[in-house]
Amino acid sequence: MTTSVLPLGTGELEWDLSHAVDVATRAVADGVLPCLAFGVVDGDGRSEIVTLAPPPLEVHDDSVFFIASVTKAVVATAVMQYVDEGRLDLHVPMRRYVPDFAGDGREAVTAWHLLTHTSGLPDMPVEQMRSERPTYRRVLRETLASRPRWEPGSCYEYNSSAWCLLSEAMARLSSSAWPAVLEDRLLRPLGMADTTFDARGLRRRIVPVDGVGAGNRLVAEVLLWFLARVSLPGGGLFGTAPDLLRLGQALLDGSLLSGAAITDMARQQIAGVPHIAEDGSVSYVEHGLGWRKSGGGWPPGEAVMTHGGRSGSRLWVDPERGFAFVFLTNVWGASSEVAIGVLDQVYRAHPD
Repeated sequence: MTTSVLPLGTGELEWDLSHAVDVATRAVADGVLPCLAFGVVDGDGRSEIVTLAPPPLEVHDDSVFFIASVTKAVVATAVMQYVDEGRLDLHVPMRRYVPDFAGDGREAVTAWHLLTHTSGLPDMPVEQMRSERPTYRRVLRETLASRPRWEPGSCYEYNSSAWCLLSEAMARLSSSAWPAVLEDRLLRPLGMADTTFDARGLRRRIVPVDGVGAGNRLVAEVLLWFLARVSLPGGGLFGTAPDLLRLGQALLDGSLLSGAAITDMARQQIAGVPHIAEDGSVSYVEHGLGWRKSGGGWPPGEAVMTHGGRSGSRLWVDPERGFAFVFLTNVWGASSEVAIGVLDQVYRAHPD
């Protein structure tokens, strides 16, 4: 078993994370997860990153993981920069920013609906994207041609492809293109040099996703090619633990967004909005602006915001306690049980 503990930025975190490391070590040793990386950072940049992998697999602090839907937390943060600047209003029709999205009920869809997954627009399944060899522009065209299946705001249904409307709005507001606008506005200023949709140049550091091309060089190359072509704002980024901690730190120290914007991202936005499953059952979820809420009262605190991805990735930001947490692994559809177990020990170690 290879274990490394590395500080990021201004110094090492002054917490005892030994119990969190124990939980993670047992998960890898028992084969629950093939490998993982997790890290914690406070608002002053003090941090630790832990990596675990059994030989011959190697995971380092600069190992690149497919972060899947954690991409949404990154993109939502960029959207809120435009809101802070007064350039994007969450509650006006998206056609103001993307004029070709109009008619047949589309004029009722706002950025708020997209960020809360209540737009009513149909999602484009990943399987369909792969089979049709799309580009970002094609996915955008499909989204522009789609129309709400119910009144926006009346029902929750998770959606990834419709986030192309948000990316396109940012690109047009900046007279730029996607994903260059994300790189210029967020990734480059924060030093997130290894966070990218096109990870082909980082392939030597990529941890293959188990179940999606792991051990199959051809499948892995096709996946890299596919993700680079689509640059899907709802779930296509690769990244590293240090990069995601840089985002977390910027949200903690107030250098990136206003306090009001962070509060809105973290606040439950869709209380009482139903999620109706295919079998007709009704449930309710907690969701902020682009970020999920913790759910079930844990992790504790109204200010907590989080997002996970099907690759096993997860990002938490807790402004009240002043820390951010990242957990990365490489199992498609991985349970969050190990991540929650590690995070529970992080909370227990918090010196409050």
